[in-house]
Amino acid sequence: MVNHSRNIILYGPPGTKKTYQTASKALAIIEGKSKDDRGALMARYRELHIQTDEENKEIIDGQIAFVTFHQSYSYEDFVEGIRPKLDQGSATVQYEIRKGIFRQMCCRAEKDHENNYVLIIDEINRANISRVFGELITLLEPDKRMGATNAIQMRLPYSGDEFSVPRNLYLIGTMNTADRSIALLDTALRRRFEFEEMMPNPEVLPIRIIVIEDGGKPVDLVAMLESLNKRVEFLYDHDHTIGHAFFWDVDSTNKLDAAFRYKVIPLLQEYFYEDWARIAIALNEPDNGGGFLEINSLTPPVSRWRQDSGYEAKFSYRVNSQPFPAEAYRRLAGNGRLPADAEPHLDKD
Repeated sequence: MVNHSRNIILYGPPGTKKTYQTASKALAIIEGKSKDDRGALMARYRELHIQTDEENKEIIDGQIAFVTFHQSYSYEDFVEGIRPKLDQGSATVQYEIRKGIFRQMCCRAEKDHENNYVLIIDEINRANISRVFGELITLLEPDKRMGATNAIQMRLPYSGDEFSVPRNLYLIGTMNTADRSIALLDTALRRRFEFEEMMPNPEVLPIRIIVIEDGGKPVDLVAMLESLNKRVEFLYDHDHTIGHAFFWDVDSTNKLDAAFRYKVIPLLQEYFYEDWARIAIALNEPDNGGGFLEINSLTPPVSRWRQDSGYEAKFSYRVNSQPFPAEAYRRLAGNGRLPADAEPHLDKD
């Protein structure tokens, strides 16, 4: 039987299927094994996902909960807090203590100790961890949980209830390293969670070779993404590489063009703070453009000012408004080298 970590964070660059892996791990924790088929896995995940009462926002069924942290997320949202409630009879506002998703999942797990429960926290690094967990961060440690050797209970500040974390509640977090380096994480969080790195893995792409309409030339998606990430890592770092998920459904020229035009290039713009010269280098773009980018030299302004001389050469950069040519992809992949046993996928668009 696999011994799953009670607190784990999956971290890596955008597009490495971290969120999908949380579903797989949640099923493995609850049912002892996951499912190989993506459709079957997600169908079962949805069956196990919590259902809530719309009026009281209380969980009424399910073993998996999902929450996304953000900068404004607080202890009152996560554990418990005072919330206004309109009394329909008197039309007056009353205040009640409402349990957050974490406390609700703890209560369900405590009442049903025969089964495991999973709380998935997406983008865990985006919130202020001290503000969200407060003093309860200590209770996450396996030996501090309910029934453990060094079990601890704490009194909650709003309700005054004694509280501890049951041993059958598992926390799975995700962390986008492009947003924040793991080195900058809250120290208390780092000590209490295990970390599993998820980096780009082009080899798992379901389709490797795309034959582009432009001359019927094949493009190796794996070689292309590996080359792109080597360039990005050299120019920036490995936390800001490009995930394989951006190319998961690419099986045609149009989809490959869309992946670069609407996902990859905007991400590079974010990474390099609109430094188009570095973006061009990352894309292995010729200095005169014509691939992914349109590059034109700018003519220096002319005036009667004596200082109006000695300008450095400057260039204008635009994303190519025309469909990206096959040569742009092949150049990025490394001179179009293809493995001898590669099976091309014919473009049907």
